[in-house]
Amino acid sequence: MPTSAQLSNHPTATSRTFLVWLLSNLGGTTWLLIDFCRYSPEDFAIPLVVGLMAALVSLATVPLAIPVFALAQRRCTNWRCRLLVLAAVLLIFALGNSALLQLLPIGPASSLLRFSWPYLGTALAAALWVYRPRPVRQQAAAPLLLRWQPRAARWPLLPHQGA
Repeated sequence: MPTSAQLSNHPTATSRTFLVWLLSNLGGTTWLLIDFCRYSPEDFAIPLVVGLMAALVSLATVPLAIPVFALAQRRCTNWRCRLLVLAAVLLIFALGNSALLQLLPIGPASSLLRFSWPYLGTALAAALWVYRPRPVRQQAAAPLLLRWQPRAARWPLLPHQGA
């Protein structure tokens, strides 16, 4: 049975999913903010409103990603795991964009993609960072083995030759 210290070393799929969600929304909003403020600094509110809407829409898709991230965490290794997570991010991105196109009068998909590409880029980068290969830690020796010392024999197995 794993102890609480061992469980805290391995983040759950839910926490990893929310970490990818948070990093992608912060990164995408920052990317848009820099892009907008580069040409007209007075338009800083536009990327903030877009970031709020992106966070709300992508938060609704988080429950769809949790099972895929759980599968990636339990069943995959290294590159297969990362490819599965990247496929999940792309699928969730496509679902979120199609929901936005259906529910909001945004216009053509090209106008939506102009605002959503930074979120896809940062979501892919966040997923690759969260599911990066980590070095395997070596297990420490059991505490009992660290304290073990051979005892002096009470009765010698062989009699001394010189006595």
